[in-house]
Amino acid sequence: MSDMTESAKKFAKRQDQPSGWHLEHDTAPSLYSWVALQMGKGAFYAAVLFFGVVLFIYALRLLSRVLPEDPYAAIDAVQRVLT
Repeated sequence: MSDMTESAKKFAKRQDQPSGWHLEHDTAPSLYSWVALQMGKGAFYAAVLFFGVVLFIYALRLLSRVLPEDPYAAIDAVQRVLT
């Protein structure tokens, strides 16, 4: 019976010691907070990518409205300004 108690003590002692790649300090962080942090970071990256693509598309549309439809019209306008 003392073997059972000794092994239980060893098991309890092992549970008190932090081990693993996700633990940096003596206090063990909650797994839920780690998962929430990872999901939040992923959502942030996805939002940055999504809005970056949307802004790029709007910038192209704005540029297409500023430029004339005829590409040679810009050459004529520049020549008129220079002469």
